[in-house]
Amino acid sequence: LGGMEMDPACFSRDVLCHLALEIFQAAGLPEELAADVGRVRRFILAVRESMYDNAYHNFYHVFDVTQTVSVIARRTGTLDRLNAWERFALLAAALCHDLEHPGVSSVFLDRAGGSVAGAFKDTVLEKHHVLRAFEVMVGQDIGLLKGLSSESYWDFRNAVAGCILATDFAKHASYCDQVRELAQAGASLGSRPIPIQ
Repeated sequence: LGGMEMDPACFSRDVLCHLALEIFQAAGLPEELAADVGRVRRFILAVRESMYDNAYHNFYHVFDVTQTVSVIARRTGTLDRLNAWERFALLAAALCHDLEHPGVSSVFLDRAGGSVAGAFKDTVLEKHHVLRAFEVMVGQDIGLLKGLSSESYWDFRNAVAGCILATDFAKHASYCDQVRELAQAGASLGSRPIPIQ
């Protein structure tokens, strides 16, 4: 789990659920969730069940992204600079970043019309993933965010939404340009966060 060479396709979806829970626990769960790991387990299982079985955007893919984010965040020291809820938000966003992905692009959905495209003006898929992620998290059978204050809930929600919205591939080139500019200017990933608009 700690290396980039892991291949999720070598494991069953059931085993990946156990491994996802290990990733969340290794990152250090918030106190409220560490005391009731069943909520995290139910959340992971609900995400698995909400993933469509298409060729790429499936449960194997979101597990792979979650594990990769975990490894990179650990190796760069990012996890050490985040509090428990921020770490949980980062990993939850990775796990939910393609929740209910239909296997086609936002552009395709926008041109085809339909309920998902009609619900959002832009970044159609990413906004859908955020919406569904929170519907899963706050569902009565999971109650993942139960007990959070209003302020903590909105901080968590904004962190997760920001991470998922940043996966909009239409913005990828702009993000790469920003990272390149910061690297050329000598910015260090370890000393300060990279501002990504």
